[in-house]
This record gives sequence, structure tokens and C-alpha cells, in this order.
Amino acid sequence: MENNNLEKRNLILAIVFSAILLFAVDAMFPSDARNAKVAPQPVVPATANTAPATAPAPAKDATAVATAPVSVESAAEENRRVAINAPSVHGSLRLKGARFDNLMLTKYRETLDENSPHISLLSPVGTAYPFFAEFGWVSTDGLALPNAETPWRTDGAELTAEQPLTLTWDNGAGLRFIRQISVDADYMFTVSDRIENYGAKAVTLFNYGLIGRTNVPESQRGAVLEGMVGYLDGSLKEFAYPKMDKEGQASFKTTGGWAGITDKYWMAVLAFDQSAPNVTVKFSKQDTMAGKHYQADYLMPPTVVEAGQAVQTTNRLFAGAKELRLIDSYEKDMGIKRFDLTVDFGWYYFLTKPFFFILSWFYSILGNMGLAILLFAFLLRLAMYPIANRSFENMAKMKDLQPKIEQLRDKCGDDKMRFNQEMMMLYQRERINPAAGCLPMLIQIPVFFSLYKVLYISLELRQAPFYGWIRDLSAPDPSSVFTLFGLLDWSVPSVIDIGVWPVLMGVTMWLQQLMNPKPADKTQATIIGMMPVMMTFLLGHLASGLVIYWTWSNLLSIAQQYALKLKGKKRKKA
Repeated sequence: MENNNLEKRNLILAIVFSAILLFAVDAMFPSDARNAKVAPQPVVPATANTAPATAPAPAKDATAVATAPVSVESAAEENRRVAINAPSVHGSLRLKGARFDNLMLTKYRETLDENSPHISLLSPVGTAYPFFAEFGWVSTDGLALPNAETPWRTDGAELTAEQPLTLTWDNGAGLRFIRQISVDADYMFTVSDRIENYGAKAVTLFNYGLIGRTNVPESQRGAVLEGMVGYLDGSLKEFAYPKMDKEGQASFKTTGGWAGITDKYWMAVLAFDQSAPNVTVKFSKQDTMAGKHYQADYLMPPTVVEAGQAVQTTNRLFAGAKELRLIDSYEKDMGIKRFDLTVDFGWYYFLTKPFFFILSWFYSILGNMGLAILLFAFLLRLAMYPIANRSFENMAKMKDLQPKIEQLRDKCGDDKMRFNQEMMMLYQRERINPAAGCLPMLIQIPVFFSLYKVLYISLELRQAPFYGWIRDLSAPDPSSVFTLFGLLDWSVPSVIDIGVWPVLMGVTMWLQQLMNPKPADKTQATIIGMMPVMMTFLLGHLASGLVIYWTWSNLLSIAQQYALKLKGKKRKKA
């Protein structure tokens, strides 16, 4: 065996590789709970019309499923809609309940095909995956108030970025509600309610908002949050769907913040009054006749409307794509606390977000995200050059010492203590630190995970092409070396079905290993020797952008080591 320092070095390397392997396996083979796909059932979800559980329930029981036929007038009332036509979204608003339940994202399509459908974010009840948002009022006095059943009226023909929509409803008992809905050029809806009390006494009301989703589609694979998310009481709250399935519900008190339901690239989030204290926010999941129903809702503190007076409240709904610059602008301009945390930056937020902006800047200059990744890797290598150079020099010296180490091994035989002592003396004479080679690897761990996050969650990388056969840097390499790129008509197991870039990555890892000193322990040498093969198949199913980065980074490392080797030979000759 090697001495203690070498054992520590190899142990660190093993931990590093194991962590990367586990991370890759998690990305490739997510839990069944996260990827479970529920068969669509066109039935009304149990909580679709339910106010937050912390508030009194609306008058109509939302869990009831209609069994009797309805009149033509009722059916027409149910389906009355107002069109939404804005630069980034289009769809319609259901007037019954003033529900946002039909929204398409006009800048994004489902596939690379330019004729494929636009991304459908919000969908009405009766579709395979209902997803909607609504705002309403409740009270403790049994008053008739706006909820999911309210038949709002409007004279407006459509909602546009230039023309807000005004809705009205009178409860016939002294309260008139005037709701104005506006949308900007992107994804932010603003909902302002004016409540006029023309009755004889004051009323106390509670404003609520909710986002509901039933039968979640099959999730994206990988380490990214999909489920309930919110910034509440000064901290980020995250509940992935499997966690919500297990816990059932979670409730928080907060002043300011936001809450909603997020996917990898898209989200629907409620941003309530940022100055209101004691806002109750709840995440919940219920098993209903329609399937699993997930809900994020808030309940505002009481609003008192005196007789003959009026009050106004304003809340917001973000329903759209996670465009980070846009999200940052909302945080700055609208004062929405830590709105950037809607993007799942992971543990290394302090690295991931700057990396995102650096890559985006390179992309704006080069016009190709793949080239931006290559430039990023080059500059990162350049920044780490002094540290890596010392590490490579140290490894080169250790490689030169291999004959002397073998002589010591023969000399000491089975006396491990003596061998370790002799090794330490040898390292001291040669001024070598056997653990120094681990430093660049340790530094690269947070860099690797941060870059992985950026490449995985970056909307700019979605469907971004490189050159040749790589048409989507966020997807695995589509080529298949085991079918000769589709020439052979036979089925390849998905675990080994890899493309050209993963193979190139494995080859560069193997070449890099040849330039490093081999571990003296045969078992360790065998394990490390297998790493290029294992990493090829494991990382081969990750985003091609990440594989390209790693391949290019390996080539730069090989070039640096080779240059150092030539420099050392010239020094010896001199």
C-alpha cells in the first residue's frame, strides 16, 4: 500500500468520483414517485373550487360531481370567456370565477419542430392536466362573496397588454366588487379588487388566491425542483411532489413573499401584498375522484369595509417562463422579495447565478450557446491555471519517483510502518506534497455542480443547437454509436445507448489518466482505470452541453499537462 498521504489522496478522489456518479445516477434514474404519470380523468377536481382551508369554505361544495343534466343557459354561462392576447401569452379567462385556466406561451414550442404547438401552461378542468389560478373573498359571516362560482360580468372583448379588463359583480346584499385585470408584455398579471359597501353596516372580508393543479404530467428527469415553492417568512420553502404526497400539507405565516407551483422551465406563482403582515400560506395535496390535486394558496389578514366606504387590494399572478433577467426585473421594479429564487439554483447559488449571466453574455456575443460553453471552460481553466500548474508539476514529480517508490517497496517488504516512514522522507527530500493533486479536483466540485445546474435549468439552453447533430444542448446526445448512428436496426438497452460526445469524453478522461501517476495499490489502480468507462455511460445520458464542456475541459487539461511535460524535459536537458 501507499503511505498515509497517498491513501488520503486516493480516498478523496474516490469520494469525488462517487459523488459525481451518485449525482449522475440521480439525474438518470429519478424516483418513481417523481416520474409517476397519472392517467387523465376528465372529472372535476375535488378542490378546484375550494377556498384556502384556513378560511371558511365557499357556499358551494366543490367536491360534488354533477350528475343531473344542466340547462343550455347554465352551460353557456359556464363557458363564457374573454380572450387574452398579449405579446408573450394568449388564451382566455373563464368569467365564471374569473379563473385563469387557459394560457399558452407564444415564444416557446413543445419540440424543435417550428410547427409544433406552443407550450400550454394553464389548462381548464376537463382536460388531462387541469392547472389554474383564481382570486376570491371569504368571510366568517356567511356573506355571498366572489369565489370560483361567481358569474362576473364585463363589457370588454379581450385582455391585452394595452387594454386592461374590468369585471363587476354585485352580491345583492350591499357589496359591489369591481375587478380590474391587466397583463404586461411578458407574464405578469395584476389583479386589483375594489369593494364598495353600500350597505348599512361594516363587513369583514378575507382575500385569498390559489393555484391548483390536478394530475401532474410526467416530470423532467434530474436534480431540479418541480412542485410547490415559496419565499415565506424570510426563507425559501420547497416541496417537491413526492414530498407533498408524503406530508399532505404545510402552512406558514409570512409578511410579504410569494408562493406557487413550479416546473423546470415554467411556473405559476402568486405574489401577494408585500407589506401585509400575517399572511397565511398553505401548500396541500388531496386525493380526489379526479386524481391527485395540488394547491398553493394564501389568505390575507382581515379587511374591514365600513358602510358607505370602499377599499382596494392588489395582488399579482406570474404565469410563464423562468426568464431570469425578467424575474430579476420584477423583483426590482415590483418589490417582490427574492423572486429570483423561483429558479432552482441549487446549493451553490453564489456560483450558479453568476455562471448563468456569464454564459448568457458569451451567448449574446457568439450567438451559439455551445461556443459560449467552450469559451467559459477555457476562461475557467485560465483562471485556475496557477493552481492546476502546481498540481501537475507535483504529479509529474510523483510519476518520476515511481521507480524509487518500487525500490522502497522491495526494500521494506511487508513492514508497512517502515515503508511509510521511508516514503515521507523521500517526499521531503524531493519537496513533494502527495495531496496537492487533489486541490484542483476539490475546487472543481462546486464548479461542476453549479455548471450542471446552469446547463440543466437554463431556459436559454433549451432547444439551443450546437454544430452537427446536436440540436438541443439541454438534451442528451441523440447519436447512437451502438447502432452505427441508426444504420443498424436493432434495439439497444437505454443504459448503454450513448452518443459520440460521451465516447469522446471517455477517451479524453482515459488519455488524461495516462499522464498521471498510477496508484501503487492494484485495487485502487483498477477502480480508477475503470472510471472513464463508467463515467462515459453514466454521464452520457446527461445534457449534451455538459458532456461537451467536460470533454473540452479534459482536452485543455491534457494540453496543459503536455506543455508542462515538455517544459520539464527542456529543463532536464539544460
